[in-house]
Amino acid sequence: MRLVVLAAAALATSVPAFADDKCKGEVEAAFVKQRQAPAFRTVATTDTPNGALVRTIEFVGPDRLYSKIVSPTEEAAVETIGIGKHAWANTEGGWEEQPPHMAQMVTTEREAYKVPPKAATDFACLGTIKVNGKDVLGYAAPAAKNTDGREVVTTIYVDPVTGLPVTYITAATKYEGPPVFKAEYSYGSDIVIASPLEVPPADPAPAAAAESEKK
Repeated sequence: MRLVVLAAAALATSVPAFADDKCKGEVEAAFVKQRQAPAFRTVATTDTPNGALVRTIEFVGPDRLYSKIVSPTEEAAVETIGIGKHAWANTEGGWEEQPPHMAQMVTTEREAYKVPPKAATDFACLGTIKVNGKDVLGYAAPAAKNTDGREVVTTIYVDPVTGLPVTYITAATKYEGPPVFKAEYSYGSDIVIASPLEVPPADPAPAAAAESEKK
């Protein structure tokens, strides 16, 4: 149960919160478009006192979700897969199907993850800027106090061609270390989620070739 709850928490904290105005509306629109994409991946890194906590979340519409948590305080990664009403977890080196009540937790989190976030603050438009050599549209939120009392600034980068978010960064204003939180988003047909217990059918080609040679 603890591991499934941990996976659920990763989903919840990987979804940014937002609030309203022209620039803020553009940020919200980017995440609405993201949630409408056939498939997308989030790789979120949180800076903790023990090191980086990395969470990978993949979504394939309409009902497939994969989550992986790599914690600096845990020896093994925690993975979960949800497809329809079924869920599987890999917590100790092997995949196991989850009972209905635990699968329902994964299903609930998946459905919540499909809902585009709303803004919880204003954003200023930074215009087109270069990040890692690529042009992106930048949006910055006002400085605010984090839960640990540090002053932080959140910046979001959106692809100007696709209109999809590419990076979400929350960084302390008076600290030169890693960001407090950073999420990188990607999209594409390479994102595939399947049951870990499914055995792919054997390729009939080799057998057919062998029969042909006999003849």
